[in-house]
Amino acid sequence: MKQDKKKQMKQKNNFAQILKDKKDKLNWQNFNFLENMLVFSTMRTMPGRNAPPESGIHFRITLDSQNKAICILFKIDRDHQKNDPLIRDKKLRRPDYMCLYIDSESCICTIIEMKGKTIDELKRGIDQILQLKEILQFEIFNHLSTKLKVKYQGILLTTPNADIPLKKITQVNSPDFKIVSLKCDQKAELYPYVSKSNDFKDRYKHQKITESTPLFIEKILTTRSLPKRIPDEYYSKNFSNSQDREGIYINYLLPNDTDYITLLSNTTLIEINMEENEYMKEIIEELKLLNLIDRLAIKFSNN
Repeated sequence: MKQDKKKQMKQKNNFAQILKDKKDKLNWQNFNFLENMLVFSTMRTMPGRNAPPESGIHFRITLDSQNKAICILFKIDRDHQKNDPLIRDKKLRRPDYMCLYIDSESCICTIIEMKGKTIDELKRGIDQILQLKEILQFEIFNHLSTKLKVKYQGILLTTPNADIPLKKITQVNSPDFKIVSLKCDQKAELYPYVSKSNDFKDRYKHQKITESTPLFIEKILTTRSLPKRIPDEYYSKNFSNSQDREGIYINYLLPNDTDYITLLSNTTLIEINMEENEYMKEIIEELKLLNLIDRLAIKFSNN
């Protein structure tokens, strides 16, 4: 009976069309800060994790073919959507990007700000990095499992003739958080600097990296999130739309355009709800590869 209801619900809703019609517009009525990031702010339209030029600088992140990891680039300063900011408080300064890197041992959030050459510009860049760090720490503490241990760091990407505010960087750096300034006169390759904990003394050294095929779960996370929740039985049992709602609840459409998974997380658990299908084995194998099932105590359900 339960499977019949789900089949009818799938037939009634054209999930592929919902995904196709997805707009580049945040939805604060239905999603919180982290959900809006995950659903609308991944750089899914820029293959290769490329950031367009800004302040005479641009970069890409090429996932190392020798490394089994996921690497997702988020656009934080939504300057292409003037009236649709991710950080809504106009008094707060917004950095350009955030990169999430996860492998079997680490989870690193690297906040990236691209700036020109003046010392005042670069000081503002430091403030922008610190602002997002505080927001992410607050949101993750309140909405995600306490088992998720995140390393935060910042990159100030500048031109070769930039006047680096070393004193301010030294003041804000600590054993748990560091901002590194990287000078580059070409398109920067930032993979070596988002895939490890950086040191204040690190300097930019250009490396040519062979692109690897992204893991299946990275493709799902960056390109298949639905802009609305599916009102199935799992939803009715597990989702509350109260104003003080904690956690995240996101549906991801699988490549067959019919099946989907639900990611549910709060401060006490992370659960993935999905039916048995052709993708289930691959998803579980990749989560094991990244050591996420054990690290985060991920639960699986089929409701």
